[in-house]
Amino acid sequence: MLRRSFVAGMALAGIAAPAEAQAYPDRPIRIVVPFGPGTATDTVARAVGAELSARTGQSVIIDNKPGAEGQIGAQAAASAPPDGYTLFITTQTTQATNIHVYKSLPYDPVKSFAPVIGLSLGAQIVMVRNDLPATSVTELIALARAQPGKLSFGSGNGSSRGGAELFKIMAKVDLLGVPYKTQPQAIGDLLGGRIDVIFSDFITGLPPVRDGRARGLAVTSRDRLAGLPYPTVHESGVPGYEMWAWTACYAPAGTPRPIIDRLNGLIRKAMASETYLNLTRTTSGMPFPGSPEDLAAFQARETAKWGEIVATAGMKEP
Repeated sequence: MLRRSFVAGMALAGIAAPAEAQAYPDRPIRIVVPFGPGTATDTVARAVGAELSARTGQSVIIDNKPGAEGQIGAQAAASAPPDGYTLFITTQTTQATNIHVYKSLPYDPVKSFAPVIGLSLGAQIVMVRNDLPATSVTELIALARAQPGKLSFGSGNGSSRGGAELFKIMAKVDLLGVPYKTQPQAIGDLLGGRIDVIFSDFITGLPPVRDGRARGLAVTSRDRLAGLPYPTVHESGVPGYEMWAWTACYAPAGTPRPIIDRLNGLIRKAMASETYLNLTRTTSGMPFPGSPEDLAAFQARETAKWGEIVATAGMKEP
């Protein structure tokens, strides 16, 4: 009798899980973004959120929690109920870099989250203030070598800092790093002439370059990017240089797999929308949707890669 009850209970549980996923979502969804409004991650999250809302009829709330290289937002997302109503749209900063930079974190990049889907993959643009006497990466390197430790670079996230730190190592130059809470703040200080260089995502970096408020020198992809008139750092005096940034969606660990699969399908459709595709086209990014397992494997590879970058660049905090 006890065995029959157990088997019946398991059968009911198997029926309940898909039913729960079919009914999901039946109330608003919160997307935690560990960086401020106007950042690349925030822009991607808002585009995904708008498409999710249109497809489900539910409100999607973007909850920006910037600070501490994404740790504040990551902790908030990790501690949320694992019911599918809190999502975490983030980058390699929280999921692959911080584990190597800091002695301890208030979350575990792997154990605290359930991967949902990859969102975007993009290179960075190397940009300088307009009055800096450097119109190419070659000239920037020469200027930096003539003034060791005098030129400054700003960064509002781990990928931006990592891009500049790797450049320092490979180009054999000494640049002074200036940390910011968000990337738009760093861009603002570049435009104000308070710092000299930024390795920026395209969403925040391209607009001031295109309207002439800053000067673009190169892109960090290995090959040139269609639609952009910039050489690569690799071909501009730093052979072998390459840097990419990415965004992805996670849920708190323990979120039921049927809901993860439902989210994966919904977001995959959102990424196929003309609005999302136009966002990636105008920012030279690439969608990289896949399964939750694909994202987990990608994150593992990125964690290993960023471990090497952090070690080489000496980014580990004391």
